Amino acid sequence: MNVSLASQTSSIDPYGALAALAQSMLALRSAGDLSTACGIAGSCAMTATGASDWRLLRVDPRSGSLRCMDPAGVETPYLAEPEGPVEWTLQQEMAAFDDGFSSAASGASVRREIELWTDEPGAIATLPLLSNGTVCGVMLVAFPAPHAFPAAERLMLQTLADGLAMALERSDLRRHLDDARRDNSRLERRVAEGDETASNLMSVVAHEIRSPLTAIKAYAEALLESLRNAQAPRERFLSIINVECDRLSRLVTDILDLSRLESGQRPLRLTRVELEALMRETLEGLQPVLHARRIRTSIQVEPKLLIEVDVDLLRRLLINLLGNAAKYSPIGGEVRVVGHVRGDECWVSVEDQGPGIPAEDLPHVFDRFYRSRQQGDETEGNGLGLAIARGIVELHGGRIQVEVPGKGGSRFVFGLPLRQLATARARRIASTIVTRSDLPELFDQTVEMVAASMDAEIVSLMLIDPEAGDLAITASRGLEGQHLEGRRTTMRSGVAGSVAAWGRPLLVNNIETDRRFRRLNHPQYSTKSLLCVPLRVEGEVVGVLNVNNKRSGDPFDDDDLAVASALVERVGSAIERASQHPDSPRLVAEAIQAVRSITRIKRESLLGGRSVIHLARALARELQMPDAEVDLIGYVASIHDLGMGSVRDHVAHGEGLDERDRTEVERHPEVSVEIMRPLEYQNAVRDIVLAHHEHWDGTGYPRSLSGAAIPAGARVLAVVDAWESMTRGRPFRAPVPREAAIEELRRSAGSQFDPQVVAAFVNVLSQETGTT
Repeated sequence: MNVSLASQTSSIDPYGALAALAQSMLALRSAGDLSTACGIAGSCAMTATGASDWRLLRVDPRSGSLRCMDPAGVETPYLAEPEGPVEWTLQQEMAAFDDGFSSAASGASVRREIELWTDEPGAIATLPLLSNGTVCGVMLVAFPAPHAFPAAERLMLQTLADGLAMALERSDLRRHLDDARRDNSRLERRVAEGDETASNLMSVVAHEIRSPLTAIKAYAEALLESLRNAQAPRERFLSIINVECDRLSRLVTDILDLSRLESGQRPLRLTRVELEALMRETLEGLQPVLHARRIRTSIQVEPKLLIEVDVDLLRRLLINLLGNAAKYSPIGGEVRVVGHVRGDECWVSVEDQGPGIPAEDLPHVFDRFYRSRQQGDETEGNGLGLAIARGIVELHGGRIQVEVPGKGGSRFVFGLPLRQLATARARRIASTIVTRSDLPELFDQTVEMVAASMDAEIVSLMLIDPEAGDLAITASRGLEGQHLEGRRTTMRSGVAGSVAAWGRPLLVNNIETDRRFRRLNHPQYSTKSLLCVPLRVEGEVVGVLNVNNKRSGDPFDDDDLAVASALVERVGSAIERASQHPDSPRLVAEAIQAVRSITRIKRESLLGGRSVIHLARALARELQMPDAEVDLIGYVASIHDLGMGSVRDHVAHGEGLDERDRTEVERHPEVSVEIMRPLEYQNAVRDIVLAHHEHWDGTGYPRSLSGAAIPAGARVLAVVDAWESMTRGRPFRAPVPREAAIEELRRSAGSQFDPQVVAAFVNVLSQETGTT
């Protein structure tokens, strides 16, 4: 990008410019609506400089994509021109002033983001909007003809850009503050409810346990006494003890079941089942209760109504609702069950003729241990049945509610999906993804990158099938000849389906003993440990990436999970940016090239290995960094030396480095940033990569930063990098003993390294080895 240094004067009125700037700043500071404030600022800029138009581009903090904001505040995706002023400004974080004189004289074609304008500008100023060291947007000011940018005008535009950046930052902070207030309010309510629930739980559990324990104790003593009395009814005593033990067992089982359901960590074992047959089978098991109270039952279910459910859980749900209805119905009453299809859901109602539920109790009937005051404590039960019912319904992605029919009694109504499918929005997004012809190569390369990064033999990427709504393998490594066309997973089922539904990455240490899955390991997997990571696009899970068979035979760990999650997150952001510009293959091609670079250099062992990642994360934790920063530093540790690929041949000679080689080595942080740019949109990552060879005393490279100006993550990585270099050696240097490496780190603390980081690192080493 050619940045003009023209010194031509302009007809700008300094007093008018100052007045326009003051008016702009007042608008940006006081206007409540962001688009209105920015519109006023843009109009002032045009008035002061004689510009013909202006545009504001915002950087999406989630995906890193650009969005053009119109005067009404509506944002539309925008793709910067290759090697154009916006791309240059984003990369360099500097303003670009194209005065147009040189191009007008030579007739050369110049990129000026022509898609933003009705008429192509003759000159353009492109200014970064910097907030806390991060580019949050770009302001462009266009002129109809070549235009000089004297120093005063440049200063005015840059000041205006700073004001716009503060306005964007303030808008984001307001939104985050509102979100934080809502979250804090919810958290306070949950804490209060949790304290109350915990207190109530202990009270209710103590009460529920005390009754059977009292009976067991009393009859056990009577039984002991009966040993001296041959006429005592020992059989009845033992029978009562047995019943009370069963009651205790049911209570413990219910509490455990409810805990698993409420945690959402219970995969579904799905089967297509005919609803009416399952209902009648359930009622058959309840006949002793129904017969004892002479309860009649009526079942009206659409014939051949098939539903995809976890049969054991649905049976438990029906038992809870039908048993509850029978328990509260009057002797000789009727329980009525109705089931029908409504759209893509099956709705079932269970209605009784009992006393009903008071209106004030209706909002609480599904709470744990809650029992309606009108029903009192005379009816047997522990108050967990309806809470478990709600957990089962919600685990299936359904809804449950209670109604009071006009004729009395209670009616419990629940709706379940007929099939466990991905959400409609996720299927729409997946549809736009699978129709692109350039994305399959990115998927293939992503699988290769993760396999190389995790040192795994088997990796597969599953995407949502827009038509079927389930997950199907799209790309894989290590599954050749496995008939992958038939390998599909239903949402909420198994590991992949559960992660797709939960939206959280998952580490399984042993698939056979993990209480959530407990299944025999498939013969194709040589290890029982695995990773599964969700792939998000536009905030929706559109697929998962599975990782199996670590070559070392060791189980995967939290370090592996964090790095895999970070890599997949970057690919998801690249897919999102590409999806917003379906007619531009450039974004995908650049992402593929970046992924290939990571794969190649990982396989050549020039990127951070497992020990680097582990030590960097452990050191960040020792420094009490937030979990998000720990994960970020672990990810950066895995990719920070991408640029070393360009100097690997020189280093491999083992004969030392000449001046030219040293120059290339010192450029590798900047090269790394350029390689990863198509995948990486977070400035924090870029800053750590660029600064991990800076020295505490300011003698490092590439920007000679010093002290606290060096990002904390870079200071962590500098120490870990030095440790790895010393203890593992390099082609041109033999490794040194552990004690000597520690002494060297201590000696360089305060000059090359942050003293606090060195001290923390020594603590980490002592904790992991038990020595200092």
